[in-house]
Amino acid sequence: MQLSDHISALLRDHDCVIIPDFGGLIADYSPAHIHPVRHTLAPPTKRVAFNQALTRNDGLLVDALSRTLNMPAAQARQLVREAVARMQSELTAAQRTELPGIGIFRHAAGRGLDFEYTGTHNLLTASFGLPELLSRPVRATDAMQARERGTELPEPVLRASRSRLGRRVLNGVAAALIGGLVLSANYMFALRMGYLPDNLRGATEWVASSDTPEPAAQVAERQQAALAQPGWHEPAVAKPEPAATVAEPVAATVAAPEKKAVAATSAPAAASVAAKVAAPKTGSATISGITNRWYVAVVAVNNEASARKLQQAYASKGKATQLLLPRRGNRFIKGTRFYRLSAADFADQASAKRHEAIVRKQFGVQTEVINY
Repeated sequence: MQLSDHISALLRDHDCVIIPDFGGLIADYSPAHIHPVRHTLAPPTKRVAFNQALTRNDGLLVDALSRTLNMPAAQARQLVREAVARMQSELTAAQRTELPGIGIFRHAAGRGLDFEYTGTHNLLTASFGLPELLSRPVRATDAMQARERGTELPEPVLRASRSRLGRRVLNGVAAALIGGLVLSANYMFALRMGYLPDNLRGATEWVASSDTPEPAAQVAERQQAALAQPGWHEPAVAKPEPAATVAEPVAATVAAPEKKAVAATSAPAAASVAAKVAAPKTGSATISGITNRWYVAVVAVNNEASARKLQQAYASKGKATQLLLPRRGNRFIKGTRFYRLSAADFADQASAKRHEAIVRKQFGVQTEVINY
């Protein structure tokens, strides 16, 4: 058993091991770290350094040799001296010496001894035996592909651009409505309790009196007060003329059949006109092959069932669309991944761009010009 083996065993349990008349080996804790080039995660360990000034014999190495080799302390001390002498002679002859499994000592001009730790075993007892772990770096392309595979889009990708503005308007209307209700409740409570000012109370009482019927007792009291006034007389009521009363029903009975006849004759014509106006267009189609035309897409979904439902909904409103199925691309044609509904198609991109605004205004959604 070499001297370096005894020193390695002592460094596992102690932070400093002194080689008499040579120097001291100091073990310092090193936390876990990631290698920047190899991308490996190393566990916590002990890093060994050398201090040439620690030459006084503390008895630690001699006692360990005496216990391990079962020999007297004097004989163990002699073995340490012989090992130190051999290391000194190697330094003098070759300018270097080595403790296997611990490190290499070299002569440095003007600096004494340089030490290089070459140990491969983990000297930290808490993490002894833990291997290095390989940490594969995460690339941005892998994260994007994983996100595309893991997410599903139940709603159309192309959404209305006015949704945010509409939400703000709706919130403002709701806030105004709630504020009006609160003010009305406070106004009615102040009116009932008598806290309302006189200038506002008069207008309110007039409105309330015009809306609610007057009690019978108040009507009788007002009539009695009017009779008590001097010079009061009841106004005469003119009797209706019988000729006018008879003529009006006759005219009404004569005009009623004429109006019914006109309405009966005009009803079928109006129904036919309304049916022609409300009849949906039947220009829907499904396209799966390469056409090399430019389409104005209004909807893009990730499954065919949703695309078919949206196409039927547009057809019921009289808006004809074409279903563009996903297809695999090549080096000449770009592949597609969604099911798209197209409202119009053109031979060139310029024509499609010119008519994109018209299609967007008709369908009320964000559009997209694609080549299929």
